[in-house]
Amino acid sequence: MGVIIETPQLSMEITLVSIESLFIHEETIPKELEKLKRDLIAAQVLKHPLIVDSSTLVVLDGMHRVAALKALGCQMAAVCLVDYQNPAIELLAWHREFSGNLEVSEFEKNLSKRGPFNLIPTSIAKAFESVKHRKADVALANGKSAHLINFPNNPSIKTVYDEISNIEILAQEMGYNLLYSTESDAIESIHSALRPVLIVPSLTKEEVIEWALKKEVFTHKTTRHVVPARPLFVNVPLPWLKQSNLSKANQKLKEYLEKKLIIEKETGAIINGRRYEEHCFIFTDPE
Repeated sequence: MGVIIETPQLSMEITLVSIESLFIHEETIPKELEKLKRDLIAAQVLKHPLIVDSSTLVVLDGMHRVAALKALGCQMAAVCLVDYQNPAIELLAWHREFSGNLEVSEFEKNLSKRGPFNLIPTSIAKAFESVKHRKADVALANGKSAHLINFPNNPSIKTVYDEISNIEILAQEMGYNLLYSTESDAIESIHSALRPVLIVPSLTKEEVIEWALKKEVFTHKTTRHVVPARPLFVNVPLPWLKQSNLSKANQKLKEYLEKKLIIEKETGAIINGRRYEEHCFIFTDPE
């Protein structure tokens, strides 16, 4: 057993697991992966543990760290085990925003070349509701209009996100840049006519686990996990993660972490320039 942190909403266990036992559910981006590898080599520590479902070892947060650790020859990964079925852990989506004034007619014309996709006019409110309840695969909305888009052949959620990736590529070919936004930010962009938005569905936790265990990954930015608490700066030395004896390494980690002080930060704290919406538990050396 590793180091346990209990919070009113969530129980967390920090421990080491075999890196080969982990299942990822999203693809990695080569550019981000290379940067992370360089950062790990420079720091020689894994600063933050991966967030992992305790029952299935599906990685909820840390896909790039898994790939980087593997590439650097690590046999283990430091993880924070949580109960994914805990309702305090939310699963949301990242909507796609297009920079610039996207012409729907031009977009529909280009989209039709990739398949029999029809854009069905609707209201902005119904666009979000239709996608949320899986009555439409995705929707395209801007300040003036909204259209539902259904892909052919009753696609699985995995196929829907494959098509979303194709739409991203199409938008980039048309000269648009992409931003990824929360639902509240997407709604603000639509109503203020800042940017057109591709409204996408949120996966269920069961779908994340199902596809991950089949070792089939979704496109990047498919899921947005909101976890109420998070441990930071465990700073596990990389050489420890390259060992082969998991039991000994875990004992060493436990002794190492039990000597640390844990400083709690409330939600909204800015730590090293990043704002955290979670309640953070920062491991630090005693003075």
